[in-house]
Amino acid sequence: MTNINSPKYSAEDMGRSRECETVCKTAITEVVRRAVAAGWREEEIALHLADAAENYVMYLATKAKRKAMAANSN
Repeated sequence: MTNINSPKYSAEDMGRSRECETVCKTAITEVVRRAVAAGWREEEIALHLADAAENYVMYLATKAKRKAMAANSN
């Protein structure tokens, strides 16, 4: 699997969002390619990735409020 590098931008920098989008797109594309190669249909993988992302967003929304901070303090 592709290694995911630490962000180059601080948490307040607008470039961080674009960088995160690129990192996520690359990782998701690799997951889809591997799943298709294993015999899964691209459409079903996309649907379940979207469901998993939505579920995670809901999980984050229901967690106790906390100060947003990058894991590596970047």
